Amino acid sequence: MKDDDYMLSYMYGNFITLTNISRDDLNKIIKYHLDPLYVSVHSMDNAVRSLIFGNKKSRKGIDNLKILDYNGIETNIQIVLCPGINDGKELSHTLFILLNDFSNIRSIGIVPVGITKFNKDNNLNTCTGKDTSDVIRIIDEIKKTNRKSKEAERIYLSDEFYITAGMKFPAYEHYGDFYQIKNGIGKSTDFLKQVENYIRNNYITDAIYNKNILIVTSEYGKAVIKNALEMIKINLSSMGRSKTLPIRILVIKNEFFGGNVKAAGLLTGSDIISQLKRENIGIYEKIILPDSIFNNNNLTLDNYSKINIKSVDRKVKIISEEGISFIKELTS
Repeated sequence: MKDDDYMLSYMYGNFITLTNISRDDLNKIIKYHLDPLYVSVHSMDNAVRSLIFGNKKSRKGIDNLKILDYNGIETNIQIVLCPGINDGKELSHTLFILLNDFSNIRSIGIVPVGITKFNKDNNLNTCTGKDTSDVIRIIDEIKKTNRKSKEAERIYLSDEFYITAGMKFPAYEHYGDFYQIKNGIGKSTDFLKQVENYIRNNYITDAIYNKNILIVTSEYGKAVIKNALEMIKINLSSMGRSKTLPIRILVIKNEFFGGNVKAAGLLTGSDIISQLKRENIGIYEKIILPDSIFNNNNLTLDNYSKINIKSVDRKVKIISEEGISFIKELTS
């Protein structure tokens, strides 16, 4: 029921499919102009949609999207990329229709399918480095072919694509208004931009060398944190201070969900606590964790509270996942 609650989509950015929304609901959305809505499309091909949604009536979602679009309702579209199912030519086909047949799409975000160790569907496979590189190439080609199209410029890939492909994140300007930052699209670039701006406008003292700090993050988070620390090193080196920073990154492997679940916000309390206890944490002055691991009730996905996490060591500090909070915590 939550999946297709259009009010949660309108108020909080939850993605809905529009597959089981009623005509009365459509009329309410149009009458009160409830937009932007966040809609999962995945594919425009009926057979592919039936496979992904497990529902032969999934076409109704596209028909409803067309009705909303025709009536001026703006949407942010999500495509969850499943290798061998809706990638390659199928992805190009879906994007072609979205770009040419709709007038009120604010953004199209593409994210890789997340697969846990509990998955039993043999059709689903994780995105490899080659898969992500291929998708980046396809999107780049579409944008080159449609240079004058504002719609084509609003196709964005989630940060995982660039991390998995071993490529640099796009420039800050690439993401425009960051319509899907909560969906992990442009989040890393925004984080690094905040760090960059702080370094540019503030003097970093030698005090940073006197702190032994442990940064706790995920497998994907490591790539972002490493970039941020490199910025600090470059800044210090430019002022003749080229010592090694006493800062270490601890990557928490997501054993709770397994598979390719590697985002920081999906780390669980049990994994964090058990893996922290394997470390010699007594040597650190600070142990920093991002607050993105907690939901609105201040609980992790496996129901651990902040008190539970902090009980591991009094030096554990939970900070905002924003880049500005991160750099201030390291340099203060």
